[in-house]
Amino acid sequence: MSSRGTVQLVATREVRERSREKSFLISTTVNIVIIVAVIILAAILGGGDTTYKVAGDPALIQAAARAASGTDIHIDEVRVTDVRTALEDGSIDAAGQNGRIIAKDKPPDDLVALLQAGSNRNVKAPPPLQVTTIEPVDKDADAKSGYTFFMVLILYGQLLTYGYWVAAGVVEEKTSRVVEVVLSAIRPTQLLAGKVIGLGLLGLGNLLLIVAVGLGAAGATGALTIDGTVLGAAVLALAWFVVGYAFYACAFAVAGALVSRQEDLQSTMTPLTLTILVSFFLSFAVRDNPDGVLAHILAFIPMTAPLTVPPRIATGDVPAWEILASLAVTIGAAVALIPLAARIYSGGILRTGSALKLREAWRAARA
Repeated sequence: MSSRGTVQLVATREVRERSREKSFLISTTVNIVIIVAVIILAAILGGGDTTYKVAGDPALIQAAARAASGTDIHIDEVRVTDVRTALEDGSIDAAGQNGRIIAKDKPPDDLVALLQAGSNRNVKAPPPLQVTTIEPVDKDADAKSGYTFFMVLILYGQLLTYGYWVAAGVVEEKTSRVVEVVLSAIRPTQLLAGKVIGLGLLGLGNLLLIVAVGLGAAGATGALTIDGTVLGAAVLALAWFVVGYAFYACAFAVAGALVSRQEDLQSTMTPLTLTILVSFFLSFAVRDNPDGVLAHILAFIPMTAPLTVPPRIATGDVPAWEILASLAVTIGAAVALIPLAARIYSGGILRTGSALKLREAWRAARA
């Protein structure tokens, strides 16, 4: 059998065996439920004290602050020399002056209501304050914010889950000694490639189902306008899963090849799980400031790009050239990692007993 046919055979076996496991069915169900849970969490996390920084007419701001007394909203007056610059760099949330409320984009409804209330206190029967923005208003901005949260959460779960399955599958084969029989017929690199590709296809199919259900529910309820931009962002999110999985899966296979017991797997996986976890938390900082310096830097780090670039794509805050460049860097890093991971995997897959060090596995492959 050709090398390609051997890899395809291993991949088909992985898809068939894993898709029949109860753990896969349960995790798929849980991920679908997350779609509803995200909406509930958004409502719960939306509470708590909120402070808005407002510049402009002192009398208006003070009246709005008095109107907010007794609520969980606080309004702080900020003096600035240039309102537009302060709005663009995030120094203030809004400005109230000359009968207008000025914001960078759509201001929060509660802030607008309080400024309107402050205007009513200052002047008897005043005309409503006109809301103007320095950037075009996206009427789906709030919905897209929830969409990006859901996107990052699912990508994080998929990368972690399928990366773990790769590592756990390697250890399982070593523990049962099945790998010794398998490697008598095929090469270690073919086994690694088949395992990674098979689980990757299973993960991609699972993610495609989740995205379809999520977008279908959002469109049916009117929570999000399903247009070309949203669908394009969903397709690119799937692409980023493939790229991110390609980068991490080989590393997880190495983590599994270095140990012989499931109990020892956590120690070798810790650096990888922490890297994904840190990337997950960094994605929230990127969501808050998608055009900041941090967002641009993280787009070109292969470990963080799969979780930080997709939400910026969904909100339209990343240029096309940066998407392509980030993909190229991450794909290049994955391609460079594959032969290194394959060598360490080959050196550790047949070694049992105590956990191996990377250097020992590397030397074992050379031998």
